[in-house]
Amino acid sequence: MNTTTTKLLWLPGLAMAVSAISGIAALSTGQGMTGDTAGWIQSPCTGYHMPASCGTKQFTDFASHAPDAQTNETGAEISPVAEIWERMRGGFTLPASNDQAVRHYLASYRKHPGAIARVLQRGEPYLFHILNRVEERGLPAELALLPFVESAYDPHATSPVGAAGLWQFMPETAEYLGLSQDWWYDGRRDIIEATEAALDYLTQLHHNFGDWLLALAAYNAGSARVQRAINQNRSEGKPVDFWHLPLPAETRGYVPRLIALRAIINHPANHHITLPSLPDRRYFSRVDTQGRIDLQVAARLAGITEEELKRLNPGILRLTTPPDRPSILLIPKTSETIFGERLARLSDKERIRSIRHRILRGDTLSMIAQNYRTTVDRLLKVNNLKSTGIIAGEFIVVPGS
Repeated sequence: MNTTTTKLLWLPGLAMAVSAISGIAALSTGQGMTGDTAGWIQSPCTGYHMPASCGTKQFTDFASHAPDAQTNETGAEISPVAEIWERMRGGFTLPASNDQAVRHYLASYRKHPGAIARVLQRGEPYLFHILNRVEERGLPAELALLPFVESAYDPHATSPVGAAGLWQFMPETAEYLGLSQDWWYDGRRDIIEATEAALDYLTQLHHNFGDWLLALAAYNAGSARVQRAINQNRSEGKPVDFWHLPLPAETRGYVPRLIALRAIINHPANHHITLPSLPDRRYFSRVDTQGRIDLQVAARLAGITEEELKRLNPGILRLTTPPDRPSILLIPKTSETIFGERLARLSDKERIRSIRHRILRGDTLSMIAQNYRTTVDRLLKVNNLKSTGIIAGEFIVVPGS
């Protein structure tokens, strides 16, 4: 990698390193992971010096392997239910490893089969799209599992340091990759845009390092940090593959976590884990609403809850689609037809039910809520506010009744 490229990628890489740490919080606090599940993310069993307690049990993991045979009550083999896993297995290409850190994370995953299944189930709305884009680009299918490590497939996940979305981009990384961020919209959370940016970034890193494990390490720790480790090992006559580099502890565990998860997907029965049944079909459709629309109204047209609509459109920060962007919504594929029919009959005045209120000096949330016949809790929720403190001159979205 040339010097110019190294400098160019240093800032986003550093931000991504911080964002990866935020994945620890997403996986270990309140995102379906509890108790000692945090051991999946950080443990003493990474790097070069590992305690004997990490174990040395062997496990089977091939880059590409037929799915485990399943049997019914008579012992006859039946076809796997979770078809998306079969397709994903066929695209696994990262090199297998029996490294001690991989064994450690595999053992940790085995202890929490329910949590593994819940997080993968949470990824259902997104996995088909991500896997399709990975395949269309000719990338390793393992990359579709990276949001498991980064955010536990929660597009609303936000780290204490500001990383956000499925791929946990820091603001600086997002800016570098061309993702927009403003009062109305955050591209880091947009399912389609953030996925494209993440795959662009990973592809660029692979081009620079020529090795997917090093690219993943750079996604986590930054290109400059990985290049320095390579240079150091090379000067000392040591191997320059990922497993031998003097990288930060978080990064030394980052790649093994993904490799261990790949082993689970490859052979769930071997590890006493039942994968959720995720059909290999498109979950959502991309719909142009031909103008701004209130999310409450859109949810009603689609016959879904507002929460479900926001799960598919987490990049929209307010209760209406942004005024200065195309009004594109992701709608469950099963709702696409009825949504289109109802939208065609909707009048312009029925599209927007929310009000953008400019906060005046002396305003309080309780006063605004009373004036608009809503509640403080509702204002806090729709404006993503963590407290009732508001600032004169700023705007707040007031939902319709």
